[in-house]
Amino acid sequence: MSNISTSATELVESLDQLNQQLLIFSATLKNSTLPFWLPGVTATTLQQAADLYTDICYRDGRDGRTTISQHGLIGASPELIEATLRLNQAKAEFQRVATHYHLSESTELQQELRRRSETIAGLLHRQGASRIHLKQCYRRIPVFETCPTKIGFSWYTSGRSIRKLTPREAEEMLLKMDTSQPHIQIQLQAVGQLRPGDMLAQIQRQVPVMRANPVWKQKDSTLRKAQNTSLPIIVALNSDNPTLPAYNEPPLSPPEARSRVERSDLKIDPQAFLPSLRVHRYLG
Repeated sequence: MSNISTSATELVESLDQLNQQLLIFSATLKNSTLPFWLPGVTATTLQQAADLYTDICYRDGRDGRTTISQHGLIGASPELIEATLRLNQAKAEFQRVATHYHLSESTELQQELRRRSETIAGLLHRQGASRIHLKQCYRRIPVFETCPTKIGFSWYTSGRSIRKLTPREAEEMLLKMDTSQPHIQIQLQAVGQLRPGDMLAQIQRQVPVMRANPVWKQKDSTLRKAQNTSLPIIVALNSDNPTLPAYNEPPLSPPEARSRVERSDLKIDPQAFLPSLRVHRYLG
C-alpha cells in the first residue's frame, strides 16, 4: 500500500508540473500576434491551436489507441519557444515517472490520477474529460528554434514494421489461437514443414503519417531534417521579418494507394505465408 502511495505522490507531482507548463504554454500561445497556418480550418483562432496541444484527456467515443493529428505552422516568439521547450521537458519527465511505475498497467494509479485529470480539464475550460490520455501526454510538440527557408509537407503511406520470427515462435503463436479451426490447422502444417534455420517476417502496416521536410539554406551548405509530425510545428520567426517559411499545402487526407514503387529486389514474399499472423517468408 505504501508503494502505491509513494508512486501516486510522485505521479501527481509530475502531472502537476505538466499541468502548470500546459497552462503557461497555452496562455503564451493565445497571446501571440505572429502568423500561423492550420490547414482545413476556417476562422481559425489561436485558441483552437492551443486546444490541439493541450488536449491530454480522453473524450467520449474516442478510440483510446489513437491520437488527434493535425499538421501546420505556428510562428513563435522567444517566449513561446521557451514555453514549448519547458512543456516538452515536463512531458518527458511525466513519461519517465509513468513508465517507471507502469501507470498503463496500474488500475490504482490510474484512479488516483483521474480526479486530477478532471481538475486539469476544468482549468483548461474543457468538458467531458474522464481520464488521462497517456499517448497525448507523452508526445512532444515539434519545435524549430531557427526558422527554415521552407518546409515541405507530404503524406507517408508506405510505413511498416517488420519483426523476424523463427518457425518455433510462429508455431507457438498459432497454438495460442483456436486450433480447432481448419485455417489454423493448415497454417500449423505449413510452419511445421519449415527448417529450424528458416526465418519469417511478421509485418505490421503503419497508419499514414504527415512528414515535414524542412530546409535551412546557409551560405555554404543546405541542411535538411525530415521528421513525422502529428501536431503543428512551432517555428521561431525572425523579429525583423516575422513571416512563416515557404510551405506547400498537401491534401487533407492521405492517398489510398501506395505511392512508393515496389523494389525489384524485394526480399520478402508479398503473399502472406501465415495470414492469421501477418507472417511472410523471405525470398531466396
